[in-house]
Amino acid sequence: MNLSSYAELAVRLANTAVCADGEPDALSSTAACGETFSDYIAGPVSRHDLVVLQYLRAELGAIFTAAAAGNDRATVSRLNALLIQFPVQPELVSHDDQRWHVHLARQGSASDRLAAGAIIGIALTISRYGASRLGVCAIASCPRVFVDASPNQSRRYCAEHVARGNVSTLRMQPATLPGQATPAAS
Repeated sequence: MNLSSYAELAVRLANTAVCADGEPDALSSTAACGETFSDYIAGPVSRHDLVVLQYLRAELGAIFTAAAAGNDRATVSRLNALLIQFPVQPELVSHDDQRWHVHLARQGSASDRLAAGAIIGIALTISRYGASRLGVCAIASCPRVFVDASPNQSRRYCAEHVARGNVSTLRMQPATLPGQATPAAS
């Protein structure tokens, strides 16, 4: 099982809540959802799948927010609730001359399969690295989430802002000395 790809699936799903200018919500239609997750969902997406995925998107957002705030208990409580609602069905497979490894069973609806992958990705990330690896972009106007895979746990920005986050954030903020109030706080 590729832990990072399943965790990134959770990030992708949670971040569908943030639409770029002029782009429709990826969960606004079955066609948009199928296109957005075509690399993961094989088969048709139903209207019911959209409702389930919209719910899951909100829950994943709440999990990332709780983790970023340092509230591990709330993070794990919400994640455990999702693990009950969306049971994960692993299976051992061997293909392409690879050794036996774990995949998630490809059964159930499109939303069941996507939910299982996203939820197990986050659960395994937390169990291996801790909830502090889940983050929300440090740019105040950006609610996108990310998994911090950096060796020193230093990531602060989503993929959209990671390359320019430090510089653009500093440019937008007025210069203040340590201990000085910012103009907005005065």
